[in-house]
Amino acid sequence: MSASSSYETQYSNASTQSNDSEASSSLSSSTMAQYESIQVSLCREQAPTIATGRRSKHFILVGDEAATREKRRARNRETARKLKVKQQFIEEELLLKHQKLQSEYVNLQNYVKHLQQKKQNLQQEIDNSFINSLQELLSNDNEDLNLFFEQYVDDLNLFKEPIENILDWNLIIDADSMIGN
Repeated sequence: MSASSSYETQYSNASTQSNDSEASSSLSSSTMAQYESIQVSLCREQAPTIATGRRSKHFILVGDEAATREKRRARNRETARKLKVKQQFIEEELLLKHQKLQSEYVNLQNYVKHLQQKKQNLQQEIDNSFINSLQELLSNDNEDLNLFFEQYVDDLNLFKEPIENILDWNLIIDADSMIGN
């Protein structure tokens, strides 16, 4: 839609909304439009600028203005090309960084799984060594331990004595065994 057709549309809309007072005004109805209480004068020619204050890119220029416009467009195209290359370079760098971080993340997850497995193995070894130690103590294979318990099996009074006496008695045994060696 060109600017001149928008003026015609505005004029036709304004003329339908105008009231009888417009017809009696001293100004011609072709140059004025009334929107409720506001009167606006209409342009008969298309303005060389668009609503933003710049000329339309389709507006034909001649001479120095045309050369200046072409130089500016060439600079803008070159800048846009450089910007596109720079953005593509940044995008590729970010993609590589993302892939590197993703790889590092996977490696760290594998390392965590490895450490968890190692922890489970160590915990299992601790549990097994505790169970094995108890089994070894309770097994008949350990003759020294059996001999130690056998010498005190007949002494049932040992269990009736207070704990303080038992502890003192154990210290005496330890002291005697150290002196005897």
